[in-house]
Amino acid sequence: MAQHVTVSEMFAEYEADFARLCQEADECLERARNESAARHLSDAERQISRAEQAIKQMELEARAMPPEARGPVHSKVQQCRQALSERRKASETVSRGLLLEEATALGKPSSEYQAEDMNRSMLDASRKLTEAKRAALESEQIGIDVMGDLRQQREVMERSRENMGKVGQNYSAAGHTLDSMLRRADQNKRMVYMIAGLMLVMLVVAVYFLMHSGS
Repeated sequence: MAQHVTVSEMFAEYEADFARLCQEADECLERARNESAARHLSDAERQISRAEQAIKQMELEARAMPPEARGPVHSKVQQCRQALSERRKASETVSRGLLLEEATALGKPSSEYQAEDMNRSMLDASRKLTEAKRAALESEQIGIDVMGDLRQQREVMERSRENMGKVGQNYSAAGHTLDSMLRRADQNKRMVYMIAGLMLVMLVVAVYFLMHSGS
């Protein structure tokens, strides 16, 4: 029998993948610092990109969760994004260090190195701006989804309130009907007593006349 995997379990798996990829990226960055090897930096950047994909999967799983469970999950996603940003900054620092070492080894003038570093900084800034824009769009979409869920919940609550109002009206009508039936039953009972009393009087009168007529 196949085991059913819930949304929260999938989120936990992507969260574990993210933690593993971050650890591997840290190890690659450490080797890049110690060995001054660009290949380790490339490995670290590859792991960072995969970690970002894991965050995207976490966000998708979070959207599929019930609204009341999204708060803590969104907090975890934000923490993961902060951790990813720290790894990117560390990668940029290691990249600048390697670029400086390469420029020193090749005897490049400081101005040329500064130009290369400035160009790389501009590219990084452009990438960060693109990521910020994407994150803003995703946050806006999440907000729209949450608003949609709240609107549906409000409609359900309004329908429930209308149904409760109808139940109250029906209950009130049933109460009035029951009171009317009780009053009619009481009137019928009094009428029966009156008829019985009248018949008893008539019986007594009849017996009286029968007895006097015989004498």
